[in-house]
Amino acid sequence: MEQKQSIHDLPVFKNLSASELRLISEVARTKRYRKGQTIFLEGEPFAGLYAVLGGGVELYRVDKSGGEVLLQEVESGGVFAESSFKSGSDFYLSCAKAFYDSTLLFFPIDEFASLMRNNPALAIRLSEAFSVDLMQLNLKFDLLAATVDARVARYLLNEIQLNESVRLPEPHFNLTLRKKEIAVQLGMATESLSRALGKLKREKVIRQVAKKIFVTDLKRLRDLGQE
Repeated sequence: MEQKQSIHDLPVFKNLSASELRLISEVARTKRYRKGQTIFLEGEPFAGLYAVLGGGVELYRVDKSGGEVLLQEVESGGVFAESSFKSGSDFYLSCAKAFYDSTLLFFPIDEFASLMRNNPALAIRLSEAFSVDLMQLNLKFDLLAATVDARVARYLLNEIQLNESVRLPEPHFNLTLRKKEIAVQLGMATESLSRALGKLKREKVIRQVAKKIFVTDLKRLRDLGQE
């Protein structure tokens, strides 16, 4: 499951010139992790960013009961831990572990930050590339801080936006994931998701026909998403 790449194959660096790639390569360190091995824990001092050359990594947080809440899976070619760098945090904002035997590139923060300071054009291109994943991860952090009902409402609102049906009389989208998979994304038990959806149906905020969800009261759903 390694699917090894080189730094030249990483999508995040696709717009860099050969000379810029050489500069990035000079600060990179190769690290290898066995399946299940911890890479870092939430709250540990932020040491640097990572890119996956081969294998895959799970980003997660630990809830109050000690359970792991999956935030993101980063596969070969992806980058992670950039959220700490972009936000200026001195600590990692989640935990990370290898879910396959994995080969990673590690970019020590001091050297990486110095490289960006000394190369403004390179810094702009890297910031633009990293911001896509950062937005997705920050959305997940916002979801985890919300109530169960608010998380579900925000998920539904996001899906109708992605389906470009929000302006229709009944915005809608097709369920392509199982409830268990959606629950993992939202950081809740499957039973909690089922109860929240059932409540929305009883209150006539949504209705479901087979695998299609229709929003019958968009204003109410938006209000719930703000809670």
